[in-house]
Amino acid sequence: MEPREFFIEDRLERFRLEAFCNLGESGLSHFTMEEMLLLCDLHWKDLSQIPMNDAPNQGSFALRSAIAELYPGVTEEEVLVTTGTGEALYLAFQLLVRPNSKLALVWPAFQALYEIPQMLGAKIIKVPSENAFLASTWQLVDADLYVINHPHNPTGQTFPSLQWEQLLEQFRQKKKTVLFDEHYRFLPKGGGMGKTGVDPGNQFYGTGSFTKCFGVTGLRVGWLIAEKKFIKRARSFKDYLTHTVNPISERIALGLLQKKDRFLPVIQKRVQNNIDHFTSVWRDLPNILSFTPPEGGLVGWVKLQTGILSETYADKLYLRTGVFVLPGSNFEMEGFLRIGFGEKEDVFREGLSRWKECTDLI
Repeated sequence: MEPREFFIEDRLERFRLEAFCNLGESGLSHFTMEEMLLLCDLHWKDLSQIPMNDAPNQGSFALRSAIAELYPGVTEEEVLVTTGTGEALYLAFQLLVRPNSKLALVWPAFQALYEIPQMLGAKIIKVPSENAFLASTWQLVDADLYVINHPHNPTGQTFPSLQWEQLLEQFRQKKKTVLFDEHYRFLPKGGGMGKTGVDPGNQFYGTGSFTKCFGVTGLRVGWLIAEKKFIKRARSFKDYLTHTVNPISERIALGLLQKKDRFLPVIQKRVQNNIDHFTSVWRDLPNILSFTPPEGGLVGWVKLQTGILSETYADKLYLRTGVFVLPGSNFEMEGFLRIGFGEKEDVFREGLSRWKECTDLI
């Protein structure tokens, strides 16, 4: 078997580089190479001295240590550096999913979280997002593997603190494997670092990255967190895929993690400003029925008026304004749009201004 077309990626490839206002992207608008080096306090000469041999297959010790520090109780031996979160997810699913096993996740979902498991023969249990952020909902879900994407893409929802603690306790009692995909953990509402469910000792594994949150997706650096034996198996499997991460990407990644406290609050403020502005004007946008501001990350879920096809709406909006949004049909859920809040603030406001004036989309 092979996976189906990756719906959102096909659309992103067509529009993201040409759009005047990119609200379809799920990451912060990109920094230049020069800007990125300034963020991590590196100079071109620092990179020129890096030997261009393979980095260690598991990732450099320094980078793994910096990643481990993001998770209470995790050691560098429980970290595998990967080429983006996509590779981390692929490795985890290859080792965890068996034919006819049951995988439960919040729906709608990022396609990579269910497409590969489905290809491997898993039965997907879709937990509707309306009730998915209550611990009691998961008490009733019987699965072999639970996937918790938090903060959630595409809705931006998160678990309240009490519900989160109850959820973790329930999973501990179930004694089942849980995979926490925490790509947006760097962007919780209110600043700081978001909560994590990762605990390798309880088979609570994790995937993550900073590249979308920091505006440097081109680095292609992610990671997998698990107990040592699992990491050893995943590293062996990775030898058949990308084998290692580019040593230049590793060095820049280390610098960004080391300096994140200096620049991350500025990024968080920018994202929150965009969310606040959208919250103040969404009722003026044509044919939008409802919107709930995200509690974390930088994407949100907008409901269209009944009967409107999301792809038709998104196509007309782009053609007439240059504003790019993702249709809910790309998440296999019609009647919605996913909005990204990572655009530059001036472009974001101008894009919404154009959108408000475009009253003949239907």
